[in-house]
Amino acid sequence: MKRMRVLLFGLAVALVGCVGSSSEPDLSASTDGGAPDDIRASSSGDIEAKSGPDLSLTKPPMVYVSGYSTTIQRYRLDLTTGALTAVGTTTTTGSPSFLAVDPSRTHLYAVDESGSKVQAFTIDASTGALTHIGTDPGSGGSGPAYLTVDKSGAWVLTANYGSGDVGILKVNADGTVAAPTSVHAGSMAHQVVLDSTNVHAWVPCLGSNYVAQYAFDAAAGSLNPATPPTVPAADMGAGPRHLSLAPGDAVAYLVEETASMIDVYSVDGGGHLALLQRQSNRAAGATGTNTCAEVAVHPTGKWVYASNRGDDDIAVYSVGSDGKLTSLAHTKTGGQVPRHFSLDPTGRWLLVANQMSGDVRVFEIDSASGLLTPTGTMVAATMPSFVGVVPLP
Repeated sequence: MKRMRVLLFGLAVALVGCVGSSSEPDLSASTDGGAPDDIRASSSGDIEAKSGPDLSLTKPPMVYVSGYSTTIQRYRLDLTTGALTAVGTTTTTGSPSFLAVDPSRTHLYAVDESGSKVQAFTIDASTGALTHIGTDPGSGGSGPAYLTVDKSGAWVLTANYGSGDVGILKVNADGTVAAPTSVHAGSMAHQVVLDSTNVHAWVPCLGSNYVAQYAFDAAAGSLNPATPPTVPAADMGAGPRHLSLAPGDAVAYLVEETASMIDVYSVDGGGHLALLQRQSNRAAGATGTNTCAEVAVHPTGKWVYASNRGDDDIAVYSVGSDGKLTSLAHTKTGGQVPRHFSLDPTGRWLLVANQMSGDVRVFEIDSASGLLTPTGTMVAATMPSFVGVVPLP
């Protein structure tokens, strides 16, 4: 029906669509005292700041959780304790497996993976509540796995895993999106990353085993292949999945899904990637089936985090002056299959969506070492594939 590489773990998933509404019933939150992305600084840099920690927040940001159900859950994040307070849910159509927020933080967009569509919502500035707006146009291909909003807020770009296309949808004045144009990037296109200048773009293509490189024209909403157009993975079948830029855009970090490796690339002024370092993302002595999922750079640029599905941990790295990585630790996520995680804008909290165990957990980031400590906060979710932190405007 779609990619769902969690089949590696022997699970088949059926997605059922239903008629959407914008009602906001209460949710229940729980804590577990024992088990342990622009707004985001991760590979899906749509929901974290890449210009350093934002220490000016005066009110708790919203946390949005979505995945392979028909709902988007909403919580408030306590910036002092890391606690999550449930405040509502929005019922949608299809499966809103990945989310992105526009630069003004007034609109949220979701890919409906099962229906190959893009959904648009307004964000209530006081409550964070979502209201569906407009119709849901196609994603520009099939099986969309990812979307992002460009820095101007004028375009939504999707990575269509099923068809290997990048969809480009114009954002209308009311926040709705128009029908897409599309560019074929490569087999199993998994992500679209734009740099801070809104000029360079990269699309990791898991099946083609390369990262496609583009020049992005924000005036026209077009992607033009760079020279060279692709950067091949170091090994056949490595499976490039997600990429995250360091502050300043001079270094990029890529996780290889299939090979369970993490790569460091230099980025020149033309947006071209050159491999600097490649190493295993797994802990020494780790055995059994594993795939990598997400990678994120801390807002300070001092640390990099990457998730392992199978080992079910977050790898923690320190960043050297040359951008290269030194392994510090592997912290268990307290659940199964950490599909996605993100950092809050202050750089103090890391939130993990454990897809197969159906929970989101919060970890505190040590400001001196970058190491992770579980807070004990846990909330339940149905097959969560995304968690993002959004300060309200």
